[in-house]
Amino acid sequence: MNEIFQFHENPNVFFPWLKKLSEKVWENTEIKKSVFGFQTQQGTKWNEGLTEEEIEEFENKLGFGFPEIYKFYLRNMNGTDKPAINTYGNQQTVAYAPSYYSFPRDLEVIKNRIQWIYDEFLIDEEEIKREKISHIIPIVGHRFLIADNCEGNPVLSMYGRDSIIYAPNLQSFLVADIFQNHSNIATNLDFEIKFWLNYDSEDSKPN
Repeated sequence: MNEIFQFHENPNVFFPWLKKLSEKVWENTEIKKSVFGFQTQQGTKWNEGLTEEEIEEFENKLGFGFPEIYKFYLRNMNGTDKPAINTYGNQQTVAYAPSYYSFPRDLEVIKNRIQWIYDEFLIDEEEIKREKISHIIPIVGHRFLIADNCEGNPVLSMYGRDSIIYAPNLQSFLVADIFQNHSNIATNLDFEIKFWLNYDSEDSKPN
């Protein structure tokens, strides 16, 4: 399991490695019924990656271009095949939700996630483009990849207007999220991300 702590700078190496190791871990994972929140089901696998044509279609559906690192991800894995499960601390209530989002299966969920953030921040796509504010891509739950207009592609945790930097890049986020190795995410991250991290509620405009 020491492999978990290895990071490959080459995305062509990293994503196949991640796919293989994560599926191995999920083979025997068990749902912790005392836990609140969504968990990965046993035997979960990644869906096959997208073709270049499918990635382009996905971009067109969302209305903006994807960063290269996300395209590497999509070429190798396109979300997971089983939904995540929440037992609400074993309160005899069970809920299911998409785990890692998949295209086109979860397109409406993805769009709704993005729109939810736009609505909470009182902004629309026209203003996003006009002010060159970074587009956001939901990866899983309320974790969003910064797609453009930013040096690097960090991952934000965005819940309504509660927005914080969660990971410096997609690779470190996935390792931490899949293997529950959150100590691997660097602290004191310093990224300049227009609007999403300096929202002014007085006038709802970028600073």
